[in-house]
Amino acid sequence: MREKRHPGGAAALRLTPLNRLASLKLKAAGVSEHPVVLPVFQLMSWGLADCACLVHEETADELVQLVWQPDQRAALDYLLANVPGGATAFQRRLLRMPPRAAARALLGAFDLRLRSDPRNPFP
Repeated sequence: MREKRHPGGAAALRLTPLNRLASLKLKAAGVSEHPVVLPVFQLMSWGLADCACLVHEETADELVQLVWQPDQRAALDYLLANVPGGATAFQRRLLRMPPRAAARALLGAFDLRLRSDPRNPFP
């Protein structure tokens, strides 16, 4: 069964390495975790506040759609698919970054993913 959008169903997804890392970054930044939104998507949204690094002009709109996608497993898989160097190496790089830089790196990876996918599944 796929994880759906509700607080109990996302519990397993919150335990993935990327979400645990994002949770630590949010805590370091003094940001309270949202009870429903996965930490990785909350960190990315928080990073949008002062990020002028968006190459794809619709990245912010696409992020909102990704955050509220009913199948959050598919949303996470979409974000991590084809990350340069692989997901594990990307997460190691994020671990060494301060919260704002980690948020920007996630947004950059998402923007790259959007631009490389002509069949963007989150229109």
